[in-house]
Amino acid sequence: MQPAKVSYLEPFFGTARDDPSRPAVVDNGLVVTYGTLAAWALAVAGAVAPRTADAQPPVGVVVHHSARDVAAILGVLAAGRAYVPLEADHPEARLETILARAGCREAVATAETGWQPPVETVIRPRWATGPAAPASAAAPPAPGGRPEDPAYMLFTSGSTGEPKGVVVPHRALDAVVPRLRALYGTGPDEYVLHFHGAGGDTSLEEILPALTGGATLVVDDAAREGFARVAEDQQVSVAVLPTGFWNDLTGDLLHQGARLPESLRTVVIGGEAVRADMLERWRLLGRDGVRLLNTYGSTETALVTHAIQLAGPGAPALPETGGDLPIGLPLPHVGQWLDEAGELHVSGPGLALGYHDDPEATAARFTERDGVRWYRTGDLVGEADGGVLVFRGRSDHQVKIRGFRVDLLDVEALAGRCDGVAAVAAARVERDGTGTLAAFFVPLPDRTPGEVAAGIRERLSRTAPPHLVPSLILPVDALERTHTGKVDRNATRDRHLGPVGAGR
Repeated sequence: MQPAKVSYLEPFFGTARDDPSRPAVVDNGLVVTYGTLAAWALAVAGAVAPRTADAQPPVGVVVHHSARDVAAILGVLAAGRAYVPLEADHPEARLETILARAGCREAVATAETGWQPPVETVIRPRWATGPAAPASAAAPPAPGGRPEDPAYMLFTSGSTGEPKGVVVPHRALDAVVPRLRALYGTGPDEYVLHFHGAGGDTSLEEILPALTGGATLVVDDAAREGFARVAEDQQVSVAVLPTGFWNDLTGDLLHQGARLPESLRTVVIGGEAVRADMLERWRLLGRDGVRLLNTYGSTETALVTHAIQLAGPGAPALPETGGDLPIGLPLPHVGQWLDEAGELHVSGPGLALGYHDDPEATAARFTERDGVRWYRTGDLVGEADGGVLVFRGRSDHQVKIRGFRVDLLDVEALAGRCDGVAAVAAARVERDGTGTLAAFFVPLPDRTPGEVAAGIRERLSRTAPPHLVPSLILPVDALERTHTGKVDRNATRDRHLGPVGAGR
């Protein structure tokens, strides 16, 4: 009997079959049609297709932020396999650790690099260009992915200093992709900015709703430095941006006396709390026709679970929240409940399968209540008028800095491996959303503070992604402690950097 297949990729292959010359990706000026992108994806799918009926290990994909990344990801998904993104600019030691922990035996190299993934097979597709693929080719190989099979594995910050793999199944994408396509309105006439690198799940928030809706993805390396110019030149209509970047963009446009590009129709932000004063600055840009959506979600809950429109046509009156704007209401496929402490628990088909090869961590975060499986987000929230949720803080040592999830215990574990130095990590997130990650250490008797700081930075740079490397690494006489003797991160931070809002 043929196993049930997931359906979220069917619209993409349908467009490739019915309208192969439609532009799928504009990659720094190079137009890749739906037919060509489907042909690229199918070539990858054929190379990684399951050889047996047994579960297959995930496939590493070396990503560089290009149309080829998109094709490789689509190909692995279409084959019913799971992909593990390997960001080419991350330390090789980190990438090799991820490959080993994930158990990858294959890796797709989307471009030539000096790094050879240490796996049994490195797949180097031939990225043929030219006429669009024939209509008969635009169909994923059988049997495709089954709903409960893993679709991707993302490695996040972990409290032990080792990356922690979150395993998300195809059924999660089956549930969330149609919801986001409807929410963002990514139809055939839209140009969606591919802003995020493929190393994170937010990239799927751009790729899948766009390409399953017949829209065009826009890849432009200049978008981070010149968003407004790129959006205008490429006629970008939908953009998914980190909240911190949106803050900076709003301030820059106001300072320059500039307006948002006329093509822009929807801006989606997420990753950090949004301040009401920043929304007022956004409104001063004078484009009432641009929808501004605030979204919320965790890696463990597949892309987005909550959303609310903050500005633009049809935006609701926002409840009084005391300064932080709401993260919204759950999407239709999401269940929620708040425990006595105010911690948000989420359920539904978007939940991850758990943490790869870590049943203890899985059991701690994924629980059962009344016969329903729930994910403990660790986020403390409150309810405002209409039931919309407002973020109030964390119940653990995780923070968000520039949209990246950082576990302070992870930074401390990595720093503490430098010749046994005693170190503590702390974050200071200002009211405008900007953040500073700092590490404080007690100098060793036989080394100068400068040598210790250089050693910590060098080790972290070799073993951790850039967002886990503190911008400040400072010596202190002693680490501040609570009355029970535990290290007090916030007190250490405030003593040496000043409290939140004080500036440096």
